[in-house]
Amino acid sequence: MNIFTLLLSLLIAITPSSNFVCDGKTIKATIRNNLNGDFSVVTNLEEVDQGAFVVLNWEGINLMLPISFQKGEISFTDRKWLWSYQDNEQGLHEEEPRFAQRMPSGEIVEHECKLPITETKMEEREILP
Repeated sequence: MNIFTLLLSLLIAITPSSNFVCDGKTIKATIRNNLNGDFSVVTNLEEVDQGAFVVLNWEGINLMLPISFQKGEISFTDRKWLWSYQDNEQGLHEEEPRFAQRMPSGEIVEHECKLPITETKMEEREILP
């Protein structure tokens, strides 16, 4: 039973949520693969392909960011906006993705993002035997 619980928790850890709270406001993130033109929704971060992009809907702002090709990262950027689940500094952080915005002055504004409390509680219940 303990091995099953461990495997289940690892599976949940690499499955990104599509709903987060950034700066106190809900954001919806949908990752799609498009290497073959099928626009399939990604439910496992290990399956993100070279044609992937993320669609973000946040407070009237709608973004479609292409995957960045930084080695060891799972991130999407258009060089003005950044959405990241994994980077070389923090490692994997799918429950608190990095959401940053480059301002016209060059300043980087970091938006604090995390899973909604209700979703975090639901995941904890799924993991416990």
